[in-house]
Formats: sequence, structure tokens, C-alpha cells
Amino acid sequence: MEKTNPSLFFVEGEAPGAPGLKGSHCPECQQIVLLEVAACPKCGYRELETVCIGQKATLGQSSEVLHSTEGFEAPYFIGQIETAEGPHTFAPLDVKPGTQLRVGMPLTFKLHHRADGRVGFIYAVGLE
Repeated sequence: MEKTNPSLFFVEGEAPGAPGLKGSHCPECQQIVLLEVAACPKCGYRELETVCIGQKATLGQSSEVLHSTEGFEAPYFIGQIETAEGPHTFAPLDVKPGTQLRVGMPLTFKLHHRADGRVGFIYAVGLE
């Protein structure tokens, strides 16, 4: 299975708890950051653990996008995502037409199978 951005997320079987975003956990100060990083941005410790994060998140600001892009036909929604572990990112949203988006809505990470055969990710609104 070809991923749209292999450095950003895990699919099932790639890590405990997958699918989800790739993160780094510092065993020294407990900081968790998005992506695999060489050193903890908080304390500088260099032996970080790669972890799967972001399965659950909450929505920050969001916006409707009116121009299509690779893998997404307009209109679609993107949002600021705050993972349960703390890191933030932007991601596309799986939103049913007519859904009223609001800050603080619960989100769930899910894989997004694209027409070209690759897999990306998307956040679904209100799923547990």
C-alpha cells in the first residue's frame, strides 16, 4: 500500500496503536511531538521513542476549501487538529454535507483511500 506521505502517518500493522500520526516521545521529560525527530525540542534528549498518536483529536479552526486538489474534490473541509497527546497539525476533514463545524468537536483519525490507489488520512467528525 503506497502512502501519500510516509513520514507523517502509520497504517495498520506499522506501529502499536496504528493507524495514526507518527510522533516522538521523550522518555526523559515526557514531551510528545509530531513526526520523528532527532532530539526533544523541550529538553534536548536524543533517544526518543517513535509512537503512534492522534487517533483521537479535537477540532480547532476549520475552513471550507473551494478549489480541488490532488485527492480531494471541492468543496471539502480542512481543520486545525489538536491530538489527544497535545501536538497540533492541519488535516482534511471527513464531513457530511450540512454538518455545522465548531471548535472542540471530537475527531477520529481514519485512513483515506484515494482513487489513484494511494492511501492518505483524514479526520472524521464525531466518531468514537
